[in-house]
Amino acid sequence: MKSILIIIDYFGGKWPDWFPIFLESCRQNPTVNWLFHTDCPCDFTGISNVAFQYIAFEDYIKQVNYKLDVRFDPADYYKLCDLRPMYGVLYEEDIKPFDFWGYGDLDVIYGNIRHFYTDKVLENNVISTHTWCISGHFALIRNEECLNNAFRKIRNWKKIIEKRYNRRFDEDTFSKLFLYPKRLPVSWQKLYDFLHPGTKKFRSDLYFKEQYTTPLTPASWKSGKPDHPTVWFWKDSHITNELDGSEEFIYLHFMNFKHARYMDQKYGKKAFWSDMPEIVQVEPENFGKGIRIDKDGFHEIR
Repeated sequence: MKSILIIIDYFGGKWPDWFPIFLESCRQNPTVNWLFHTDCPCDFTGISNVAFQYIAFEDYIKQVNYKLDVRFDPADYYKLCDLRPMYGVLYEEDIKPFDFWGYGDLDVIYGNIRHFYTDKVLENNVISTHTWCISGHFALIRNEECLNNAFRKIRNWKKIIEKRYNRRFDEDTFSKLFLYPKRLPVSWQKLYDFLHPGTKKFRSDLYFKEQYTTPLTPASWKSGKPDHPTVWFWKDSHITNELDGSEEFIYLHFMNFKHARYMDQKYGKKAFWSDMPEIVQVEPENFGKGIRIDKDGFHEIR
């Protein structure tokens, strides 16, 4: 079985309210490992596949600047997402025992990851839950030197990283290494490879498949219809929803439940949870009964 380490850098001194549920979904994927670098409390125990490395934010910045030889000075924590393609270099010692390293967000609840990412899928080099980009909320990269250093092939990558605000380097800029330009005819791909020999090797052995993890976007749902599921269920490492019956999903990315930045306005101008004083309405001892995620937050399945 191919080994996987998912790295998440999260700062701000406080975990989100749903973090215990997030961790439980990690625990229920025992053959996948997670590593956090954080200044939040690291007093979680009993989850053998999740590790925490406490580091003050100032020291984290110094480490990034030393490892990458840049002047990284983020204006906010969102800027840290730009560093994700560089984890193979930033954490070269941590990833050594693993076949794949990856990254992701905290506003997700994982289903059964191995059900979707089998060893057959993991014969590829880069794995994404979107077709159009390397998904920032979950992506895997083979632990090989050329892929760990792939970001260096991007012209002016240092200047982009040194910009103080997020530039979507992880999803937009980095993805261009692996994907042919949009609207490029298939018949021209060989010519494109000939003209760009330095990046040709990055455009093969890819698994970019839309997994429909992020509801409430303007895109059509997997049925081809415009309506997205607004009620989701998580139980025993299985993610399902109200529209798709028993069909399972690799995870739920509930970004659009929290804020309306990317939410289709047909669901409203404000995110469902934007004014809610309490999002999580289920006690940890009841997680095993299953959780319903909907417009009113997280609830025990009854």
